[in-house]
Parts: sequence; structure tokens; C-alpha cells
Amino acid sequence: MAILQSTRQRKIYAGDINPLLTCRLCRGYMIKPTCITECLHTFCRSCIVKHLSQKEINECPTCNIIIHETNPMEMLRADQMLEDVIYKLIPGLQQNEELREREFNRKKKKIEEQSSVISDRESPVRSSVDTMYRTTISFNNYHRDEPQICVCLECCSDSDGEVPIKQLVRRYIRCSSQMTIAHVKKYLKLKLSLNAADQVEILCNGEIMGKDHTLEFIYMTRWRVKEGTVMTLQYRPRIDFL
Repeated sequence: MAILQSTRQRKIYAGDINPLLTCRLCRGYMIKPTCITECLHTFCRSCIVKHLSQKEINECPTCNIIIHETNPMEMLRADQMLEDVIYKLIPGLQQNEELREREFNRKKKKIEEQSSVISDRESPVRSSVDTMYRTTISFNNYHRDEPQICVCLECCSDSDGEVPIKQLVRRYIRCSSQMTIAHVKKYLKLKLSLNAADQVEILCNGEIMGKDHTLEFIYMTRWRVKEGTVMTLQYRPRIDFL
């Protein structure tokens, strides 16, 4: 006897699965869902980053588990699969978010350009260096379609005021905001003729940055200087603590 297969389709209402798609911090649909690896609870990336930046105790806002004793940001991972599901289930959400992101990047770029003009007037040498660098990269298009960020790379001086490693000729760079500290170290290895990228460590406001931190993440959570200023990162020889 032939096995009868049901062709009935079960309707699933958005309200039934909303708790799985919404962020418990902002109560909206999750934008760029980010998972805490210790407990697997997921939130909007901006929401969880803001939460961990403001809290003295590094704990999950849902279950209160300690994420990491010193650096909870290292325990965050993007959930691309959940993001795809949310965008497919919620009509217009992806288009609206892309529009908001483009508008944000447009305003940010305008502020950076205004800041750059002011800085160039104050320092003709910097203006010349920036012009040379822009001329050099104008023939390439590596990641130029991604949001860009301006960064100044400076060498840290030691307690005696001496510079333990040579300064870059071109300290100002413009690159993808998704560039990581690991990429910055490779750039320094190339420009400073180092034996290995791990010979240097990168700091922002005196705090050592993890190799997986993106420049966008550092700008949002560690820079904490007046909006529109060029983010400054310091580099120095790696210090090994026994």
C-alpha cells in the first residue's frame, strides 16, 4: 500500500518566533547578531558591545555568567546564519539597515574630511604625507567599497622619552574599518622590516589590543575621544612578562 504523504503546510506566525529573533537589550530585531561563546546567548553587536563597555562586571545580560575575567570582547562571535534567517523572515529589514549604514558612513566620512582639512592647515608636513599616501593607493581598489577609517600609527616612547623602535615615514593611513590588529601588525612588519609581526604590540589609550579586534570595534569601544578625530594607535616592541 502506498504511503500517503500530507501536503498540508503549517503556518508559523512571526509573533511565535519573535523571542528568538529579538535582542533582549534593545527589544528590536537583532542587527548583526553576535553570540557569547560561553553561554550562546545572542544580541545585536552594538548592544552587547555597549553593554560590556559600560559594565564593570563582565557578565552576560541574560544569564549573568562571567564571560571573561579581563577581556569579554574576545568571547564574542558573529552569527551569520541567524542574521540571514532574520533578514529572510522580516521584510524590508535588510534594506532599511543597509540604508541606515550608508547614511551613517556618509556623515562619518564628512566629519573625517572636515577634521582632515583642519589638521592639514595646522600641519603642512602631514598634508604632504597624506597627499603622497593617497597618490600611492589611488591605483588600487582593495576593500575600498567597504566603510573606511583614518588611523594614525605612532611609536610609543619609553620612560626615558626615547623611541625604542623607528617611526613610520607615513603615520597616517586610510583603510577598511574591518581591518584587524593582526593586519596592522603585518603592515608594521612590512614597513619596519621586522622579522615577525608578533614583535610589536598595538595599544589604544594605553590598553593592548587583541589581534582579532577590528578598527571599527576599537573606534567604538576604546577610542573614546571627541567624535570626528582621527583615531591614534601606538605600537611598541612586545613585552614578555615572566
